[in-house]
Amino acid sequence: MIKYPFSKKAKKHLADINMDIKNVDEDLLKKSAVFLLKTIGQKQDDLEKQWHTYLTLDDKRIADIFVQVYPVSRILVELVDYTPLIQSFAVYYQKQLKYFLKNCTSEDELIDILADVCQEIKQDESKSKIYSINLVDYLKLDLGEEHKLVYSNLESGFLYFDKVELIDLLAIILKKRIIKAIVVDSKELPKMFLDYAEFIRKKVMEGAVDKLQSPFKPKINEFPPCFLELHNKLLSGKKLSHIENYSLAVFLVNIGYGFDELMEIFKHAPNYDFKIASYQIKKLLEKKYSVPNCSTIKTDGLCVKECSVKHPFQLFKPKKNVNSAKKEVVEDEQEQ
Repeated sequence: MIKYPFSKKAKKHLADINMDIKNVDEDLLKKSAVFLLKTIGQKQDDLEKQWHTYLTLDDKRIADIFVQVYPVSRILVELVDYTPLIQSFAVYYQKQLKYFLKNCTSEDELIDILADVCQEIKQDESKSKIYSINLVDYLKLDLGEEHKLVYSNLESGFLYFDKVELIDLLAIILKKRIIKAIVVDSKELPKMFLDYAEFIRKKVMEGAVDKLQSPFKPKINEFPPCFLELHNKLLSGKKLSHIENYSLAVFLVNIGYGFDELMEIFKHAPNYDFKIASYQIKKLLEKKYSVPNCSTIKTDGLCVKECSVKHPFQLFKPKKNVNSAKKEVVEDEQEQ
């Protein structure tokens, strides 16, 4: 259960101990908040060091904590309603499942998780690739770009996988399942639950803004109203239209944002795809398109405030150069 807190075995354990979400104690909420704010964002190497200790660990007390943290964290993520956090939460369990299954020495353990994650996948000992799924059932999973269909694995209407391919597929299916929204009635939850969700939301939003802010570029709160609106909309996880995405990206490129910074921003999009986003952003950086004037912005329906200027850049105040800005910082520190 330590390794698979989403499994049917874990759910049965929760029922056996009569866990009631409406009566969750604060200690469990704290552990879940730390998990969401600290653990899931750790580097892969650090995570694998932790997971390695769980491969053979059989500690009922720790198992109880892990099994309970999962559903509490899942509800908190849904209450926070912030796309990057949902994605990070799902990716954490995707990576964890891959790690544990790749290091799994028990065939029974793999079969149990296979039944939990995707019952449509069956074993076929007569084939060299012994795991299979009907093509129709596979397409119903709607994995999109997450999992590329390998037609060489297709035979008589079935897709066949070896163990490595199976593990990759199961991890992706689990991630998609976690990302799928669950129904949470906040009115049925204790106030403490909602307070922790709000605390987490503020922390992740603060972290996102701190990560995106670049020194000596215009501060985010100094963006022209039209682009500030688009920026905040994207950062909150809302889907932008094509013209909104394009206009915001062009604006950010023109004020000095680089590839990594732009990828960091646009990964907040609910329809984010790494390959597509990286390709499009590289093209924008190469082409160096100009930011449209206010007339074009109004025509595109992006104007949110009458600023009495002809171009958004006219709203920026003249900036000191980098050296003078650094000098002022040093002077301020000396005065303190």
